[in-house]
Amino acid sequence: GGFCVVFPYQTPTKKYAVRCWHAEVADAKRRTQLIAEAIKASNLPYFVGFEYYEDGIMTSAGKQPIVVMDWVEASPLKKYIAKHLNESDTLNTLAESFKNMVTELHHHHLSHGDLHHGDILVKGDGALILVDYDSMYAPSLQGMKDEIKGLQGYQHEGRWKNNLVTEKADYFSELVIYTSIRALSIAPKLWTQLK
Repeated sequence: GGFCVVFPYQTPTKKYAVRCWHAEVADAKRRTQLIAEAIKASNLPYFVGFEYYEDGIMTSAGKQPIVVMDWVEASPLKKYIAKHLNESDTLNTLAESFKNMVTELHHHHLSHGDLHHGDILVKGDGALILVDYDSMYAPSLQGMKDEIKGLQGYQHEGRWKNNLVTEKADYFSELVIYTSIRALSIAPKLWTQLK
């Protein structure tokens, strides 16, 4: 993302993604800690393992926090759609999986805050995984500033006026993504016409 850099880290048994901040975001430490707790409490299958470490890495500026996430072998949504562009049934299944995922997020009063083709991954079995949780909303974050607004093409113009994070932040991007997948399942030529 625009505020962090991610490094792959391989142990003898597992691969991880280690995220380090390179830009200042208000309440980043507290926000990330609350997001990690909310993800763990939700127990939803759409999130990767996500652990916050206050004193995670030593730098010239002293100890800095990091986030360690499970590495996921999956395709970004855009790449998955391109691969299955002429498979209507696969795209319809993808659209339903997406709808089920966001319904569960709503049920838990969570929003990703930056739903777009790069932050939604699709595993080989079609399971959806969300990554990049910097702009997430969970009830414990109520009242915090909405500083990371998401990718512009997926956001309603009203999002730029939001001052505080909200569980409704994904509603517009959910409609854009779901409708786009359904449209491509009927008219795959839209992929090249509207690029």
